[in-house]
Parts: sequence; structure tokens; C-alpha cells
Amino acid sequence: MKFRAFMTDYSAMKDFMNTITTFSRLSKECIIRILPDKLYFIIPDEDGPRRPFIWCEMPIPYYFKEYNMTGVTDDSNEIYLSFSPSMFANCLSSVRTCSRSLKMKLTNKKSPCLTLEIDVIVSDYVEHRQIVHDIPVEIIPRKHWNDYSEPKFLEFHVTLQMPPAKSIRNIVERMKQMTNLLIVSANKRGRATLKIETNLVTLSAHFPNLTVHSFAEGIPSNDDSQITYIDADNKKLQVVSACIDIRKFFAFLTAMHVTNSKMLCSIVHGRMVKFVLETPGVMVLQCFLTEVSQ
Repeated sequence: MKFRAFMTDYSAMKDFMNTITTFSRLSKECIIRILPDKLYFIIPDEDGPRRPFIWCEMPIPYYFKEYNMTGVTDDSNEIYLSFSPSMFANCLSSVRTCSRSLKMKLTNKKSPCLTLEIDVIVSDYVEHRQIVHDIPVEIIPRKHWNDYSEPKFLEFHVTLQMPPAKSIRNIVERMKQMTNLLIVSANKRGRATLKIETNLVTLSAHFPNLTVHSFAEGIPSNDDSQITYIDADNKKLQVVSACIDIRKFFAFLTAMHVTNSKMLCSIVHGRMVKFVLETPGVMVLQCFLTEVSQ
């Protein structure tokens, strides 16, 4: 197995550092999946079956001037590595200064390591020095690769663009003090709702007039009260909803250290909610929150 990648664009290095910093706020463990033409970072769900909680694709042309890898075998030309995102983020802190380049490579220094070589400019942009970090990694055997496959759904019942994450975060922060469960719902007119229900109070935050990317009609349900909404014209509108862990959602909103991204929300009725942060050409980050029993 071999892996070597080289960055020279300062903006790309900063975006890379910010993304890893986001991961460090979400989990103690992160998986890097290395392919010849793609690079993924995966954070596994710590609750229940082994499955991705965060799935992030980073386009190689934007980040890397050079990118070379050789996988486990010709038939399985991939590499899966487990590492500490906190350690990775700390090592990348040198990028905050004027860095000239960043090299990553898989090395064996008594144990497998992801070695970072950061070329930092000092002394009025004339002199430079090289900083080297060795991040211990664990090579994940092929028999466990399926644990980190991207969750696939043939069709989401609704996908719409959400308002800025900061406004949502402020609301969710207050809601999570009252309950662990959050009902996320949306209708085809672009109205999204975040709702909590306790023995003492029912509280809802509504976001009208959002851009709807898709909506599937005729969603089956055994509980009509959960999928209908009466609009201002006294007409019934079908509503898609799922109940998720509010703590995980808030952790995702709080950890985000990326800018200039739009957020999409996709719901599979009664099964899961997916939030997607996308910066075109730079990053696509997906957060999968499965249905929690009320």
C-alpha cells in the first residue's frame, strides 16, 4: 500500500484544515477512505450498528497538485485508515501561518503513520522551515470495509434548502434543554418545521418559503396526523417527517467550521433525515440521522 498527496494552494490547505477541525469536534475517531480518484472522510455512528454518521467527499483536483496511491490489491484498490481527528487537527494548526505546501504520505515508523510535512514561510516570506508530524493510524482490513459504506436510499421523500445554519443552531440549542428528541418535517410548499413535544410543552419553529428540490407524493403512513398539515386556505398538505436525536443534530451544527456552504435537508418519512453541506468544487459533507422511537 502506498499513499502520497501534495498541496500547494493556501486556500485549499485552509479549507482542508477547517474540515478536519470540524471532524475533531464530532468524534474521537475518523476514517479516511483513499481511492485513485476520490478521497472520503467518514465518522462512524457511535450508537447502534456500525454505520456512517458523517460522510465527506473532498474533490482531489481542488486540494492536491499531486496525488498517488496504490491500494491493498489490484482488485481492491482502496485504503481505509482510522485516526484521531483531534491529533490531525492539532498537527494542521501550522497551516494557519503562511504555509507554502503540505505533503501527506503513508509511512511505517514501527507502526503505520500518516506523515504530514508542512513547509512554513518565515522571516518576511524569504526563509522557510519544514514541520513534520507523524499521526498514528490503524489500517482497517477489507472484511470491515462494508461498515463504512455510504448509506444509500433510492429516493428521499423531500429535499429542500434550509436557512443559515447559525439561525437553526440557536433554536436547537434551546430545544435540546427540554428533550432529547426532535421532529423534523417539511411539506411541498417549502415549509420546514422543527418540533419538540414533552409532557409540559409543545414547541415548534417554522421556516416558510424554502426552496424545494424534490417532493414525493403518496407517502404511505399508518398515522395520518403525522403527515398532514392545514394551510391558510384550509387545504390539507402532505407532510414528511422523522424523529431524530436532537443532541447529535446540535453537535453537527455546533461543530461546523466550514464557510460559504449551503445546507440541504432530505427526509425519508419515518426513517431518517440527511443534512448536506455543500461548497461547490470544495466539499460535500453529509450528516445521517436515523429515526429514533418516540
